[in-house]
Amino acid sequence: MQAGQLGAASQTLRQAVQLDPNNAASHHALGLTLLHGGLLSEAATCLRRAVALKPDFASACSDLGIALDRLGLDLDAIEAYRATVALAPKRTEVHRRLAELYQAHARMEDAATCFRRAAASASDATAARLFEIKALVLEGNIGAAEQLLRKLIALDPASGEAESALADVLVTLGRFEEGVQHFEHALELDPRLYSAWLGLARARRFTEADRPRIARLSALLELPDLGDQPRMVLNFARGKILDDLNDYGEAMRCFDAANHIRDRSAGFDRAGFAARVDRLIGRFTPDFLARESEIGTSDETPLLILGMPRSGTTLVEQIVSRHPAIAAGDEVIFWTNHGAVWEAAEGPGFTPEAARALARDYLAVLRRLGPSAARVTDKLPFNFLRLGLIHLLLPRARIIHCRRNPLDTCLSIYSILFTARMAFAANKANLAFYYQHYARLTEHWRAVLPADRFLEVDYENLVADREAETRRLIAFAGLDWNDACLQPERNDRMVRTASSWQARQPVYNSSVDRWRRYQPWLGELQVLLPQAIGPAATASPIL
Repeated sequence: MQAGQLGAASQTLRQAVQLDPNNAASHHALGLTLLHGGLLSEAATCLRRAVALKPDFASACSDLGIALDRLGLDLDAIEAYRATVALAPKRTEVHRRLAELYQAHARMEDAATCFRRAAASASDATAARLFEIKALVLEGNIGAAEQLLRKLIALDPASGEAESALADVLVTLGRFEEGVQHFEHALELDPRLYSAWLGLARARRFTEADRPRIARLSALLELPDLGDQPRMVLNFARGKILDDLNDYGEAMRCFDAANHIRDRSAGFDRAGFAARVDRLIGRFTPDFLARESEIGTSDETPLLILGMPRSGTTLVEQIVSRHPAIAAGDEVIFWTNHGAVWEAAEGPGFTPEAARALARDYLAVLRRLGPSAARVTDKLPFNFLRLGLIHLLLPRARIIHCRRNPLDTCLSIYSILFTARMAFAANKANLAFYYQHYARLTEHWRAVLPADRFLEVDYENLVADREAETRRLIAFAGLDWNDACLQPERNDRMVRTASSWQARQPVYNSSVDRWRRYQPWLGELQVLLPQAIGPAATASPIL
């Protein structure tokens, strides 16, 4: 195996397993060989057997986590990694990867805890401080993260990772020129620092004068020892720069290459998602909502902003949270965690007491985010999957559904690397499928939710007639008009999404009908063209 002769190694190890089926070390060695050879499912089977035979086998647990991780079985990988660090608490890389998986599933508190455990176990002082900084960022303590990063750079001026991390923090705070300078310095220190390339690509618009950057990125992508993760990230970065330079065909080739890697472990279950939408539509009928209406809480604090990712949710939150009576809650990870058990249950699933307790818990989260605000936003796009439950428990909550041309929405999703795991995003056919069922579900919400609680805002209308649409948003929130809402680019709150740069710009319309520039390369997304979209066209009438 060490000589790279994986076939011969696996053949010999299969014989060893046959001779002694209860030898955990043989199963582990075979699993590890298969893992190196890319036979992930078979590797996972062997490694599971090793762990079953020897539950305290930390190395087998760790390698099982790696196999499951690469298969895209995140929850199983988390359990394997958790078992590993319970047995071997000093495994820094396992803590790190566990933190990243928690972050991808929006479990920010768990992610911060794991980053701190990685910091405690790290032998390298710079790495330890960087893990601590990641924890601070996840907790929203950006000021402390910036201070610690500047101290770290003073102690270790050769660290490209520290420079890149500081740049990320500055971009989050809207200090783009400073951020770009630190990204540039990070790449001077380490030209192969792929996260800095992506950060730089997102932090500014590129012009023809930047063409040499394309050559540098292309040279990196030609390196034979470049791993899948760096290759994916660099292709997203290169694609974004080429998009800025209007080289759309080559940009799409970059996005295709990046998504080909991302899709290997995506594991999107089409039948499962369609069945989930069927269940939600079948459960939340007008009769059911009327029958269970007594369990709701009358608080009007929540202002939910939702829709597909890249549909304008960040822009809407930037606009409304300029109002002095509205606090921005960003993406509140509450219903994702608390709604799953109820969604899977049969029947109403709640006693009135339990329902009100859950509503109180959510309101307590919003109150911490905006103690004195009349309204607090929750901008998690995927709350569209929880609307029935949310309306049932909080019938006075206001819901803003952001809509955008389906092709512009899906193209934007396809061209961006998100922190959160979205299994449907990396494959054009899956992306179109997901959009069509999202449209089917939101059509149902439109039919069953009260009109004074459910407002739909089209991105195209918002950028074309900003004042009229903004006044409609504020009136829907039940508040008096405030002129500050017309200047969302002056909103000084943190923006931690992939649209951080766009959120700091004056409202612009250059992204409207962006899909037309990519029409020759849309592939399976063409099913969303107006003449092919069918009934789902009602979900986004502006095409």
